[in-house]
Parts: sequence; structure tokens; C-alpha cells
Amino acid sequence: MKRLIALLPLLLLWPALRQAMESSMALHMLVQFPLLMASGWLAARLTGLAPLRRLDAHGLLGLTAAACVAAFWMIPAALDLSLLSPVANVAKYVSWWLAGALLAPSWAQMRVELAAFFLGNVAWMLATVGLLFREAEARLCVNYLIDEQLVTGNGLLLFAVMLLLLTMRLAAAFRIEPSASP
Repeated sequence: MKRLIALLPLLLLWPALRQAMESSMALHMLVQFPLLMASGWLAARLTGLAPLRRLDAHGLLGLTAAACVAAFWMIPAALDLSLLSPVANVAKYVSWWLAGALLAPSWAQMRVELAAFFLGNVAWMLATVGLLFREAEARLCVNYLIDEQLVTGNGLLLFAVMLLLLTMRLAAAFRIEPSASP
């Protein structure tokens, strides 16, 4: 199963499946993006890939890459461009897959407080975009109808709540050890 998910980007390039996935804003953002990231994550785990280990102090490289990729593809114009330009669509696939591949080894070496900080910030970003999608009176993506935008906004808010719960669980596990006084 893990190998199948790791090869998922190749399957998602099949025109009929790609068109079905990208015909819905909710499927595009809430299913395709996480699947591409999970695929990169699993590929890194299966191959033992540890790219740029020396530059990845405390997992910051993978965290930063994943946060930047997520922030970029939440921009409605970027989402539209991925539907209109084959080059942008390939860039979307590669960036999400690479973000997952970089995040996997980073996650394994980061401290719990850094993971909680990262997840909390991503949850905040997802909630903000979700609320913008829900509350906007006009379509933000020209390729999707306002109803799709509303469903996607609700889905992003649900993802934000799930990440917030995970963040709270990680934060609860974080314990500060009192330092010994001289």
C-alpha cells in the first residue's frame, strides 16, 4: 500500500483521473494536495532519502519548504494557473511531492515544540484561507463556482481544526524540565 501511495503522482497524471480530481475545487485542494505530499513523504521513507541532512538543522528545511508550498498553492491565482498551464501543473505536482519528501526526514529529527509551532501555524493559515473562501462574496478562483469555494472553505476549516487538535496533543506531550540551579 505504501509503495502504491508513493507512486500516486504518476497515477494522478492519467488525464481522466487528473481531470476528475481537478474538476472540483474541494477534491483539488483537500484530496490531491495531501495525496501528493503523502506520496513524497512515503517515497522518502521507503527509500531512506535524507536530502540535505547537513542543512536541515532541527528539521527546519522540511518545515519551511512545506509551509511555503502550502502557502503558495492556497493563493487562488496559483490554483487557477495550475489548471490553465501544463508547466504550472507540473510545478504543483513536483512542489507538493518534494515538500512531502523533505518533510519526512525533517519530521523525524525535530523537537516536539517545533512540530507544535509548525502545525499551529499551518492550522492558522488553513483556517484563514478557509474563512476567506467561505466569506468572500465573489469567486476567488475563476475556474470554480462559488458553491465549490464554499465547500472548499468548510473543508479547509475542518483540516485546520484537525491540525489544531494534533498541535494541542503535541503541546501536551511537551514538558519543560526544570534546570538545576548552581
